[in-house]
Amino acid sequence: MKKTLDINIAGQLFRVDEDAWEVLKHYLDHVSARFKSEQGADETLADIEARIAEIFGGGKEPPTLVSKEMVTNMINIMGAPEDYYDDGPAVKYKKLYVRKSMYDPNSFSARLGRTLSGFFTAFGKLMSAIMRVFAIILGAFFTLFGFLLFFTFVILIFFNNAPFFASVMEPQITNVHGLLSIVLNTNAIWPILILAALVTLLPLAAVIWLGIKLIFRIRESFRVLNIVLFLVWTASLCALAVILSLQLSVYSNRESVEKRLTLDPAPKTLWINTMKKQANLSHDRYASVEDFRFFVDRSNDILHASPELRIRGSDNGTGYIAVQRRANSNSDTEAVRNARQIEYDWKMSGDTLYLDEYCTLPPGAKWNGSIVDIDIRLPEGTEIRFVPEVSPDVLNFHLFPWKDQAWKIVDGWPRSIDDRTDQ
Repeated sequence: MKKTLDINIAGQLFRVDEDAWEVLKHYLDHVSARFKSEQGADETLADIEARIAEIFGGGKEPPTLVSKEMVTNMINIMGAPEDYYDDGPAVKYKKLYVRKSMYDPNSFSARLGRTLSGFFTAFGKLMSAIMRVFAIILGAFFTLFGFLLFFTFVILIFFNNAPFFASVMEPQITNVHGLLSIVLNTNAIWPILILAALVTLLPLAAVIWLGIKLIFRIRESFRVLNIVLFLVWTASLCALAVILSLQLSVYSNRESVEKRLTLDPAPKTLWINTMKKQANLSHDRYASVEDFRFFVDRSNDILHASPELRIRGSDNGTGYIAVQRRANSNSDTEAVRNARQIEYDWKMSGDTLYLDEYCTLPPGAKWNGSIVDIDIRLPEGTEIRFVPEVSPDVLNFHLFPWKDQAWKIVDGWPRSIDDRTDQ
């Protein structure tokens, strides 16, 4: 069985058996040797190849199978290879069959074309280099940015109590897992964390992979894997949305219970002291956001939280103290019941206001957004002072500068007595 070869003649594909290829190659080598030293040799050889392809009947699909007999017939038409070295039939053929080239390489248009061709070739290479550099920079940004976020979320979700990460987040945030379990009213926090990890980390991994592809020009698409990961991400997102909507539905309604004491006349100096101390609490879990603190006593299933103190000026010569207990639930009635069950004590004695440093929920009760707001309104010029052993931070009272212990109501707002603008 003879072997066949695929060859290209004048831009057309032919299939040639082994015997025919030996004869045809010998013929083409001799023809090329005859004209390679003459002016316009490339055009002449191109015309000869075009004539050969025409004789073989090229341009068909599948490619024409050229036999030895077809090659012999072509040589009889075109002339033997030796004829191209004398004034024999090849000269006659050249005069009769070779088309005169219309291309003048020395003309203005030819020179202009070569110049423009060189310019656009160089310009294309320059733009390709610029785009490659831009792709590398963009890929490096995606890779580094995605990796940093990926690393941050992994630490945040799975290792938030690691000493290094805890030192970075504190004192603004302490014990992320504890905060989530309190806010979401559930101890089964790990399924939510795993779903949150899939929802956040899969897109970040895709960003990192995109950056690597841009840097190293990777063209593999891994289509099946991409589809599987997209389906996993979509399912995780839907599951997380359903769970969060169910857990956070308890915050749909908010109600409050308020107790108010009118200060008429208001003391010229209001002293603030505390009764129940956070330092004396028995707890085995602690979490905080800035100075809003949670204390969990898991042995007795009791939750404690810090109150929030606000002091402003009043519009008349009197003042008041309003202690508001607020809570949430799926219904208004349940929200009121949750607010009423918050335990918090306070009292006014002379010119001193006594406050607890924390409020307490009944055993087994969920947080449900339970909070105690202490709103104090005082006439213009009234001074507010904390007793020396009490820090305003424990009552979540923040005014600049934070370390002061004394303020005065000026233009409706507490101003530090040590502030020179008040003097």
